[in-house]
Amino acid sequence: MTKIRVTTVLLVVITFMVCSTVLAKESRFVEMKHEEEERRLELEDEEEKDESEEAQTFLKSLLEKATLSGLIELDYDYADVSDVSEKDSGSSSELDLGEMELALEVSFNEWVKSEMALAAEDVGKDDDKIALDEVTLTIECPWIPLYFTGGKTSLRLTDFEDRLASDTLIEELYEIDITGFTLGFAPDAYGLDLSVTVYEGDNIIDNLEDFGTHEFRPEREEEDGSSFIANVALEPIEKMLTLCVFYDSEPGDGNRNQSIGSALTLDVWKFSLDAAFITALEREKGENGEENKESVSVVGLAFQPFESTPLAFAVRYEDFDDDRRGDQDEVLDYLYLGGFKYSFLEWATFFFEYRYLGYEKERDSNAADKVNELHFRIGLEF
Repeated sequence: MTKIRVTTVLLVVITFMVCSTVLAKESRFVEMKHEEEERRLELEDEEEKDESEEAQTFLKSLLEKATLSGLIELDYDYADVSDVSEKDSGSSSELDLGEMELALEVSFNEWVKSEMALAAEDVGKDDDKIALDEVTLTIECPWIPLYFTGGKTSLRLTDFEDRLASDTLIEELYEIDITGFTLGFAPDAYGLDLSVTVYEGDNIIDNLEDFGTHEFRPEREEEDGSSFIANVALEPIEKMLTLCVFYDSEPGDGNRNQSIGSALTLDVWKFSLDAAFITALEREKGENGEENKESVSVVGLAFQPFESTPLAFAVRYEDFDDDRRGDQDEVLDYLYLGGFKYSFLEWATFFFEYRYLGYEKERDSNAADKVNELHFRIGLEF
């Protein structure tokens, strides 16, 4: 009996020890799993915190490198002839929100920058439009004076200095709003800038057709092909004289549509003289079977009497030759412009402009051969 009791006690003791050992190990295992889970959660929290800090740092850095700007134009126009096709059509006036623009420029570093602009034109009218006006990326090489600009923008044959509110005929006829790619060479010597821009389409001949100085042949076949602009700018006298020559070639119906021109800006004392000339070297034949080689001449003079006062006066003369026989109604022949601008606040400018437009007129036609216009504008910038 005594042996049985001893054996029983030993079994109980052994069972207790084994169970205690197993429970201890199980408890330790559970504890370790709990510690691992807590550590994992801590690591996830640290990673999320690091990612959030990195995102905040990146956003802060981006905002420091970004510049946001905007433009709002309020226009009032008066014309003594409302319809050029009828000289007795009476006067007209119009008050509208001409243009609104929001632009963002981001300089990633001293060699790379990007620009984006959203523009709304003719706001409130039936033909108003809101569009992404510009999206470009510019890369400058840090070792050699090369640069690349690509994206959607307004490609101009020349940067004629607009010192009045109205755009020039050069901008209206030869500005190309399309995606293009420019490769340029700009050494730090006399303001030299050599560039070649490649794009698609026949934009200039379309502008001329919209302007009413070119009519497409009924059987016209629009050819696909690349277009390009070659441009050379030079500043032989620093801050005084700037020169520019350019050449443009686009596909056309049979012939390529080729244009060439030049421009200059001369700053002397309180005066600025601007001049530009563009002519067609070759044009596709129009509906009349002729190759009309149009040309545009622009000359402007500006005067700023006081350096301390943001007041400037300007006059401009523009001449257009459509190279067609005889006169045609409603075709602009020349125009005179004169006016002034005054910045009454750092962010607000008032413009006044008088325009005299001379039109071609067929014999015995009832169309107007001249129009007088007044233009007022308040421009707000930030």
